[in-house]
Formats: sequence, C-alpha cells, structure tokens
Amino acid sequence: MTETYRPARPEEIDDVARLKAHSFPAPNRGHEWWENFLVNGPHGGLEALWVTEDQGRLIGSCQLLWMRQWISGVAMPVMGLGSVAIAPTHRKRGLATRMLIAGFEHARERGDVASILYPFRASFYESLGYGLAGEAHQYQVPPALLPDDKQERLRVRMVDGDADEAAMRAVYREAAQRLQTGQLDRTERNWRQSWKRDDLAAVLYWGESGEAEGYAIVRYRADLPIDRRFIEVEERVWLTLRAQRGIYAWLSSLGDQWREIVYRAHPEEGFGDRLSEPRLPLLSAPNWGLWFPSATLLRGPMLRVLDVPDALRLRRLAGTQELTLALEVEDHQIPENRGPWRVHIEGGRMEVEPYTGGHVDGTLRLPIDTLSRIFVGALAPWQAMSGGLAVIDRPALIPRLDQSFSVPKPWMFDRF
Repeated sequence: MTETYRPARPEEIDDVARLKAHSFPAPNRGHEWWENFLVNGPHGGLEALWVTEDQGRLIGSCQLLWMRQWISGVAMPVMGLGSVAIAPTHRKRGLATRMLIAGFEHARERGDVASILYPFRASFYESLGYGLAGEAHQYQVPPALLPDDKQERLRVRMVDGDADEAAMRAVYREAAQRLQTGQLDRTERNWRQSWKRDDLAAVLYWGESGEAEGYAIVRYRADLPIDRRFIEVEERVWLTLRAQRGIYAWLSSLGDQWREIVYRAHPEEGFGDRLSEPRLPLLSAPNWGLWFPSATLLRGPMLRVLDVPDALRLRRLAGTQELTLALEVEDHQIPENRGPWRVHIEGGRMEVEPYTGGHVDGTLRLPIDTLSRIFVGALAPWQAMSGGLAVIDRPALIPRLDQSFSVPKPWMFDRF
C-alpha cells in the first residue's frame, strides 16, 4: 500500500476540483464552481481539505471542516465531514474507509471531540461508527391551516439592514445555547454565505420589550411551474411562545400568494397539533386502515464521537444524579476509545479516567454509534437497552441514566 493521507496544498485546488466534479456531476457545478466552493465555501476552505495521494496522483479527497456544535449548552469542537470523493478508477477498494480513518486521527489531534455529516448512504457511515442524530417532520399544507393570531402577527416584520440581521443572529445564538442541542455555533462566514440569496427572505418577531424574540427564513420556490410553486420554511427559531404564535400567524397569512407551505418541524414541536387539519392530501402517502398520514419523516444528520473521554468531560448532564459506571466501548476504527473507562457522574458533569478496578455502580457496554446517539440526545439510554443496542449489568440504573442524559432532541438547520 503506497497511499498517503494529508492536508491539501494550495497548488492542488485544480486537481481536487476535478476530482469533485467527477464524483458529484451536476448541472451548473463544473470545475470552476468546485474551485470556488473549495476555497470560499460557507463552512470552510483550503484549511479543511484532506486528500489521499498514490504515486504522485490525488485519488481521494474530503473536507474535514472546523466547526463548533452546541450540545447540552456547550459549543464543542467537531469535525464536519463533507464532499467525500474517490477517483472513478479507485472505487470499491476500501479507499474511502482508509482515508476517513486517517482523517479521524487528524481531527482528534487538532482537538475535535466528535464528527458530524450528512450521509450519501447511512449504512456506510454506521460501519464507521456514526449514528443517526436528527429528525424532522415535513408538512406541506395550505397556509390557512396554520393558526392565526392577529395581534401577534402585527409584531412580525421583514429583516431589513444590519441591525435586524444582528438581532436575528442573537436570537439564534441564545436558542442554540439555551433551548436546543445540535445547532452549529455559526461564524461570520456561515452567516454571510449560507442565507443571503435572492430566493430567500427573513422576518423577525419583536416582543413588547423591543427585543427580537424569534425569526423565520423562507425560500420562494418561484423556480417551479406556477401550479406547483410553494414557500419553504428553511429555518425558524423562537425564544418565547408568543414569538412562536406570531411566526405561525404570519405564515398563515400568505395564502393569497402561495398555495402551500413546506414546513419542517422539530419532533417535539407538536406542529401537527396546531393545524386545523393535519391529514396529508389524498393519495400523497399510504394510509393504514383508519389511520391517516400526517407528515413525512426526514432523517439526515449523523454524529460520531471521536474522543470518548474528552467528549464526556465536556457534556453537561441534567439533574443531580450521582453515579459511577465502568464504560466499555466497541470502536473498530479508534482503539483509544475502547476503554474501559471509569465514568463518575456528579453535579451535572462527568469525570472520566481509565478503569483499573474498584467499586462501580454498574458496567455499561455499547458500540460507538450507540454511544454517539445517546451523547447528542438522539437516543435515550432506555431505548438503546430495549433495542439491544447496549447492555448494562444493572438495569435498575437505566432511569437514572435517562434523567442524566436528557436534552431536547437534536436539531440542525445547517447543511454542508
């Protein structure tokens, strides 16, 4: 094996762009588009490029993006894995797996405790230790089905100018830190390049105090034939229930211009309960006897813990549980994660050190993808145990673990 794995050099952008264009052929995404994206993309540039070289030729590439993700109120350093490309002549040889395992080690060395991605095939990334870590319920409904509130709707105004954009960013940051888990700690580059497009618009909800309490970013799907056009809610954030009602009310008022709204709801949002008729249109999805379809389940984000002890030390916990576990992790790619670890839970924190014996309250054994899902809040410990994804020698401890790891289900708007 003569492959080497390393960061890309500036003079290799042309070669990497050619590789990407072969791997992701699409209209309007040729060589020049990829060159610009790899240098000026919204989530990273040359500093994030990782390549595989064999006998002087680049045969593989991906992005190891520098990111911070809010998990349990902590902005954690994570590696965003993007645009994995293998030369057409080198596929089905295990090259992607070897390149990514080398990338894991590189990310660990620079301090990343986890990695996030959107998969081209979930099963491939599950084999590398990633677990599914996010869901959305997608509705496509006429605006009039949303609840109106004439008073709260008056507090919704279009985003116009730098002061409004600053208010929108402040709302996002507070919600990501205090109310949600899974969202990115956005940089100036993210904000500047990820949403300012001609087909997007944004509104803010202003509270009685004069402070912004919520916003929504929508996309005008005017690129479609007239009879199929709709408005798409790309992002919505609120800090108060009044802001939530105001944004719903504003969306409900758009029926004169748009026949339908596409809305992706957080699983815990209860969006279907707000609709006057939650049933999907006839024949849009199969029913089940007297049961009717209401929304489409979307899945996408995946997460992998790269550094078990450091990730657990950063993770804040709920409640006041005190508990000591022996933790054994099955990790085929990163042997340093396997442990066993002594994990002491107290005061909403975890102390982690190698386990060399002595008293523990129980022993927990699980694969890294299951640990990753529990870590980010996508899977409760009881669900892992009942599904055979994890084993604990003292089942009576499961309710205490559930309480400790409880956070809102992960939610992430940013795609990369």
